[in-house]
Amino acid sequence: MVGKYGEEFNYLLEYAHDDWVGFSVISGAVAGILGKGAGQPQLREMAIRLIGDLYDRGVRAGDLTSSDTHPFTPWDATKGETLDRIRSEMAKLPGLPDSGDICWFTVP
Repeated sequence: MVGKYGEEFNYLLEYAHDDWVGFSVISGAVAGILGKGAGQPQLREMAIRLIGDLYDRGVRAGDLTSSDTHPFTPWDATKGETLDRIRSEMAKLPGLPDSGDICWFTVP
């Protein structure tokens, strides 16, 4: 992957290997890729594309828990199910999600 998309993707992939990635980080990457003037449909589809590509590299969506031994629970879903769920949840929001909205991302 090259260009701005590749830069943002690589940043997110590295971040997900080190920590939990909140949706605000994904949203920031999307805004950086598309720039000013992009509409919500474009922003949401770019988020889905990024998340799908991250999924292909081992990053999973899930929920943070209060457990010290298992602080992250990945969703028990296929890639398609994960992207459909995220797309559906994003459609309910007025803009791109913030951290704590919908899910978190990491390499479990």
